[in-house]
Amino acid sequence: MRLSRLVRADLEDIRSYTVKQWGRTQWLADYRQIVAAFERIDQAPELGRDRSLFAEGMRSLSCARHVVFYKRISTADNALVVLRIIHQQRNLPALAYYDDLDAPD
Repeated sequence: MRLSRLVRADLEDIRSYTVKQWGRTQWLADYRQIVAAFERIDQAPELGRDRSLFAEGMRSLSCARHVVFYKRISTADNALVVLRIIHQQRNLPALAYYDDLDAPD
């Protein structure tokens, strides 16, 4: 499994916000949940919800207050790539138009 450049930025944003609002202990708890979600995705990619309306083959898995988007990317040796981690309250349909969910960096 690979993490896109955008996911690395998402993780840093989540870390920064969570530490500022609720402290380091909460960040570590949230981070453990995110890592567990990555492991579930890696072990059983079909687990997630089909998000082909956003991009063909895309799936998502809920993780606490976030949604993890992922798909197999042919240009990344058909690897499973986590594309974004988005807060659950974000306007998900708008992502198809405003954010680059499909960037495998």
